[in-house]
Amino acid sequence: MAKDLKLNIKNAQIAQALKKFNKKPTPIKKAKPKQKEKDVREPTTIKRKARILPPEEKEKKPTEEEKKEAEKSKTVKNTIEKEPLEKEVKETDEIKLAKEEPVAEKPAIKEEKPAKEKEEPKPNVLAAKTAEEEAKKKPKSYKDFKAAKKPQTFRAFDTRDRLGLRSYEDERWRKRRYFKSKKIKSSIEVLRPKSLKVIIPITIKDLASAMKLKASELIRKLFLQGITLTINDYLNDETTIQLLGHEFDCEISIDVEEEKRLQITDLTIKEEISNTPKEDLTTRPAVITFMGHVDHGKTSLIDAIRLSNLANQEAGQITQHIGAFTAKTKFGPITILDTPGHEAFTEMRSRGANVTDIIVLVIAGDEGIRDQTIEAIKQAKDANVPMVVAINKSDKVGFDQEKIYRSLADRELLPEAWGGTVITINCSAKTKEGVDELLEMLSLQAEILELRADPKARARGTILESEMHKGLGAAATVLVQNGTLKTSDAIVFSDKYGRIKTLHDQFDNIVDSAGPSMPVMITGLSSLAEAGSEFVVVENEKIAKDLADARKEKMKLKSLQKAKPFSLESLEKKEKKTLPIILRADVQGSLEALKTSLLKIKSDKAELSIVSAEVGEISESDIRLASASKSVILGFHTKIESHAESLIKQLKVIILQHNIIYHAIDEIKELMRSTLDKLEEFNDIGKAKVIAVFKSSHLGLIAGCLITDGIVKRNSFVRIIRDGKEITKTKISSLKREKEDVKEVNKGLECGIVLENFSDVQNEDIFEAYDITYIEQEL
Repeated sequence: MAKDLKLNIKNAQIAQALKKFNKKPTPIKKAKPKQKEKDVREPTTIKRKARILPPEEKEKKPTEEEKKEAEKSKTVKNTIEKEPLEKEVKETDEIKLAKEEPVAEKPAIKEEKPAKEKEEPKPNVLAAKTAEEEAKKKPKSYKDFKAAKKPQTFRAFDTRDRLGLRSYEDERWRKRRYFKSKKIKSSIEVLRPKSLKVIIPITIKDLASAMKLKASELIRKLFLQGITLTINDYLNDETTIQLLGHEFDCEISIDVEEEKRLQITDLTIKEEISNTPKEDLTTRPAVITFMGHVDHGKTSLIDAIRLSNLANQEAGQITQHIGAFTAKTKFGPITILDTPGHEAFTEMRSRGANVTDIIVLVIAGDEGIRDQTIEAIKQAKDANVPMVVAINKSDKVGFDQEKIYRSLADRELLPEAWGGTVITINCSAKTKEGVDELLEMLSLQAEILELRADPKARARGTILESEMHKGLGAAATVLVQNGTLKTSDAIVFSDKYGRIKTLHDQFDNIVDSAGPSMPVMITGLSSLAEAGSEFVVVENEKIAKDLADARKEKMKLKSLQKAKPFSLESLEKKEKKTLPIILRADVQGSLEALKTSLLKIKSDKAELSIVSAEVGEISESDIRLASASKSVILGFHTKIESHAESLIKQLKVIILQHNIIYHAIDEIKELMRSTLDKLEEFNDIGKAKVIAVFKSSHLGLIAGCLITDGIVKRNSFVRIIRDGKEITKTKISSLKREKEDVKEVNKGLECGIVLENFSDVQNEDIFEAYDITYIEQEL
């Protein structure tokens, strides 16, 4: 169609050109243009309307016919004069313009070029085309693209949009791109502190943050000093922290205010008493601790002083708890602490030595100084406590006073009888001989020490023992060393606290208060107290709880620091047999002694694993725990809850109960030994030689043998020897002689032997019969 249109236009143009060639065109008057047109456009065949001139323009307007004739003459002339290529370009442009501006449109007023402009030289069509093509090649601006977008059709939001199945052309749901603006890095100078106060222990991360440094810088400095730590490791060495501060020009000091707050006071009880004005101090009873070896008569001697019968009340007639009593003598009141003599109760003896004023070292005159006696002497020297030696059992045969003097002198304790300073008293708990003399010497020693305390001060003292009391809950036996302890006082001990509900004296009577040197049992504690810890009274229960929580947090940090790092050596160690055990005791001190003694059991083949260790009766939860962990329950001086008996039978849990500590230790050792694998011992009993081989449909292969040595039994183990080499080991399943089953066959006799799981029997094979015995290993 375009081709036909082009030919039609061409024919019309030629016809008009021939018509003009024959007829002269009407001359048109020239008019001077007021302004020169800047853009020169190519002439087109599209009809243009005459320009309407303003009123002031006086020039004669050309008629419509003249304008049409002029336009046609221009088109024909250009068509004839130009080259064919130019004609084609011109004609193409004319077609495009004809398409763009259809004739049917509403006529518009358009400007007419001045006459002068029409007579100017014709523009170069090729140059104009080249300029137009270059303009087309230029990239369009963003606004052009935006204008070219198709109008969007809005649709409802449905599942396709959520699943990303919407058509790509629908740009409504297309993810927009946002270009992030570049962040301008600005160098800000960090002001580091010149001085700093820190609380130890502190992590490297926290220290670096306080010093306005990167943690890697501190780690690098420590690494150069030969210390390898990570960002979360704790520093608790003041020198190391101050060295790091010096490296970065920061003076670091340790903040001890929090430590003082947690300690409540940095003064010891003796220092607090010495700083108290003398007019506020009063004389207090002496605290006397009886120490010595087991069965040397410590408790019997206390009974002689108190006129009591404590010795017969103890299991095995040995003391296994620390006892605290007050006694009124003709020389004045005294407080007595009785400590166990067994080696397992070292910690108890140590506590007694630390809170006492005078130590009475009890030595049996017929036995002399023993292991626990030597230990007691060392503890007395370490605590710097004066000592009085009571040589007991003076009424027994074999009493040797001089031998004991020599033993004391060998340990730098020179008796007064030999010109030394150590007071020695010969006495007998049974006949009460020398008891009054002993009390007199203790009274004189107390006067020399000038024992005083301030009863009006806040109470301070030491926890001697703690237990879970039925009906009262957590209870503790305490010794008040300064001040007066009253009901409803809030106390802090270790990382625990409490508010005292009741005070009980040695006869279990409830009292309102307890003064210096008075032992009492207290109730109302948040949990079991740790024996040996110090207690102090604070303003109220809230302060006590806050202090206990803060101490607990600090103790947790210390435990993290002491945690042993993982090492490959632990993996390389030979695996041991483990006996899991659950411990229950009546009091904290006994539990501590039992636990310490059990952990002292050393063996390369077996070890103990303490699953749980608590004070109180054996409960249902303990039995369930033992069943789940396959543990043995050991109860020391404690009972089983009445309603737990049926559960024990159901879960088949092993429970051991003892009242004497060394019996408990011996039984645990025996259980540890039973966990070890038994050793096999091979005993040769006889030999048999195969002389014939038979086959049986019922028994299989039967070896006809001659017993050449010893005896061969049914179910004996045998080694099969062929050509001097052992082939295999098996067992005799059947032994026959003359078609009869027999238990054994002696040397020189023939028999038939059937072996288990072995059918390759040949003539001349040798059967070596042996028995296996199993021997228990020793720890």
